[in-house]
Amino acid sequence: MTTAPPRRFAVLDGDRRLDVALPATGTLGDALGAAGVVLDDPGLTLLVGDRPTAPTTPVTDLEDGVLLTVVDPAVRVQDARRAARARRVAGRGADTPAWWALLAAAAVTLALDVVAPGLLDERATLLVAALLGVAALGTAVLATRRSDDLPAPLRVATPVALTVAGAVTLVPDGWYGASVLDVLTAAATVGVLGVAGVALADAGPWRAAFGAVAAVAAGVGALWGLVLLLGWPVQAAAALTAGAVPVALRAVPAALLQIDEGYFMDYGRYLRNRWSVRGTVPADPGAIDGDDIRAHVVAASAARVTATITLALVGAAALPVAVPVHPSGGLVVGGTVALVVCYLLGLLLLARTESVPALRWVVRASTVVAAVVGLRTLGATVGPGTETLVAGLLALVGVAAAVVAVPLGRGARSLALSRTGDVLQGMATVLAMPAALLAAGGLELVRTAVSG
Repeated sequence: MTTAPPRRFAVLDGDRRLDVALPATGTLGDALGAAGVVLDDPGLTLLVGDRPTAPTTPVTDLEDGVLLTVVDPAVRVQDARRAARARRVAGRGADTPAWWALLAAAAVTLALDVVAPGLLDERATLLVAALLGVAALGTAVLATRRSDDLPAPLRVATPVALTVAGAVTLVPDGWYGASVLDVLTAAATVGVLGVAGVALADAGPWRAAFGAVAAVAAGVGALWGLVLLLGWPVQAAAALTAGAVPVALRAVPAALLQIDEGYFMDYGRYLRNRWSVRGTVPADPGAIDGDDIRAHVVAASAARVTATITLALVGAAALPVAVPVHPSGGLVVGGTVALVVCYLLGLLLLARTESVPALRWVVRASTVVAAVVGLRTLGATVGPGTETLVAGLLALVGVAAAVVAVPLGRGARSLALSRTGDVLQGMATVLAMPAALLAAGGLELVRTAVSG
């Protein structure tokens, strides 16, 4: 008589996960009871996959490899974010208004430096810059040590804004290239602040978030420092910064989640197939620790969210300077138009693949800035004869958006449109930097630099 082979299942019982091999005889309840999973409570529900089943089900009726889940409807899992919010409401976040006040003070300082340069004398400028620097360092230290009583965006935005305000205040307005030097100094100080946050924060998402801020600040500082060395105008630096944002956003996910190739598949097994492509077999990474992998993914996710928000803000801040009201020269005009179009397409099509709803709106808000500055330039350069054409094009875009919104709102999906969007996003990302070079007048600047 042939004995049926045992059935292998994965069982989720509360906090436990069991990989069991059950004999093909008897019922599911008896087999699980022998494995240590008690189903005596009548309130428990046993799921096979996503379907409820009875403990009296024969084991032979189940497929090999299914997932069995023991559910207790009386247990309620507490959401950590809701618990943190409840603690803040209960009074543990009583110092949150002070952080908002510091953020507002940094914004006011930046606005005064832009609107009324030279308002303070040298001694008052040094005093204000020192106070902002001390406040930035203090809030950065507190942000790395506080975990649940302050909103996450406020913990990162406050020290960064204070650092930028202090750096911009410190640079004298009368110096040559003061605008470029303002941004360079702000990026350098934010980078130092990010490194300090990495050194002070515990290993986890906050260290990764500060590391992402430091990396973005280092990139911006390197770009503006090169522009300062070459003696290029601030508009060129802003155009190159705006052109780099779609490229950086596209590269962020792959750059942050670094996993050993050996984790993806059993290369040694599949490369023995005669149909496989021959290549080097990665080293065996060893046993996989679920807690370590989960912590790595959480840290990478925090860094990706922070980098995405930071890059979207950098692009939104650079676009008004990158797109002049009256661009001069055919190549500059064409590059400016291409830069705005590539920025819009690159970020709008990137937002549709974003899994975090809040990040979608952050990226879309950055594209709104691009649309506004583009319309500003268009409205300043068009003549009386082209106003009707522009109005007709805008009306056509509005009608097309209304037509597309109805099926999308009803849940319609199209693989062809999705692939077309991927192609357009890739082209916009690739062409963003060349368009930025043209918008910055790069050809004339290079010609001037070469000619001496």
